Amino acid sequence: MMAAGLHFHTAPPARTARAADLSAVLYREYALLARNRVYLILGLTPMLVYLLLVNTSLSNLVRVVDYKGVSVGFAVFLLPMTLAMSVVSAAGTSAMAVFQEEMSGVATQLWSYPMRRSRFLLGKMIAGVSLVLGQTLLGLAVAAIMFNLPFGPENWLGLLTALTLSALALNGLYLAAAITITDYQAFMVLSNVSMPVLVFSAPSMYTTESMPTVLQWISVVNPLTYAINGMRDAAIFGFGEAWVDLLVLAVMAVVGYAVGGRALLNRAGNI
Repeated sequence: MMAAGLHFHTAPPARTARAADLSAVLYREYALLARNRVYLILGLTPMLVYLLLVNTSLSNLVRVVDYKGVSVGFAVFLLPMTLAMSVVSAAGTSAMAVFQEEMSGVATQLWSYPMRRSRFLLGKMIAGVSLVLGQTLLGLAVAAIMFNLPFGPENWLGLLTALTLSALALNGLYLAAAITITDYQAFMVLSNVSMPVLVFSAPSMYTTESMPTVLQWISVVNPLTYAINGMRDAAIFGFGEAWVDLLVLAVMAVVGYAVGGRALLNRAGNI
């Protein structure tokens, strides 16, 4: 009599589809950002107020300014400031999602899903930057309707490139700040206070040469200086005049996401 043999066949679990974990992160991020309409309204309001009221009023008061030897309409000169305000506001809103994820339990849900860390970082970057760009492009569309923007194809391409790099850089820096500062209220205060400080310590409504000496020193380390100058020079003169500012923005984006990404993964490991 022969004993029957038992055979067990085991197979490794199927790997998660390459795009499935990224889709899960994007779905959660967009749901979290879109659900909080208060932050979206607060992010859009300052930009629209400055665009509809301040830009129009000042452009009627000051018609033309001399910028690097070229006569520029004041509405065109102020446009990068308004776009930069929108970038900062939306970047702060996007960074606050880090705290909302933890308080709502979304972070635990995300890390319970079998996903790779690189997909997690990529999803947060795509969601954050798309929010910043979407909000700012809305302001740019309103400005294009309201003002006669004398930009050619190269100028538009330069402006959009500078705007994209500004969104990447500021979103990365605010993400790094949100990961470093673990207290939600402290980050909210920093996010709300930083916008006017960054905007008005940069050459936003004036040229760098016309700023007080102390503010000129501060503007050198102010990331918004390079965002505003990059968008302004790219829109008025093209890439040739703006490449230094665009390079600085690219470096800031790399540093911000490197610091924020590493800290975010360490923070996720403690969940």
